[in-house]
Amino acid sequence: MRIAVTTTLSADDEAARNAYNTAFSQMEIDWHWDATTYRELLADGGQPVRSFVERHRPHLLRAYGIDCLVNAVETTRRDLSVATSR
Repeated sequence: MRIAVTTTLSADDEAARNAYNTAFSQMEIDWHWDATTYRELLADGGQPVRSFVERHRPHLLRAYGIDCLVNAVETTRRDLSVATSR
């Protein structure tokens, strides 16, 4: 049996991915998530920032608490979203 893997994100997931990339840029973090990366991070359980750091930037955990990193990115993403919806 073969399982089909979708290669596209929903419109909501694509908007969220773009919001994360905007937050990274605003925070001057050199991360950029393409659709494939974002889909993989969502498959890890729905906490993409935590999953990304643990999988791709574990060295940051020597200097920062994971919750601090997640909160900083999520707060920036939320603040940017609120600012653009006004």
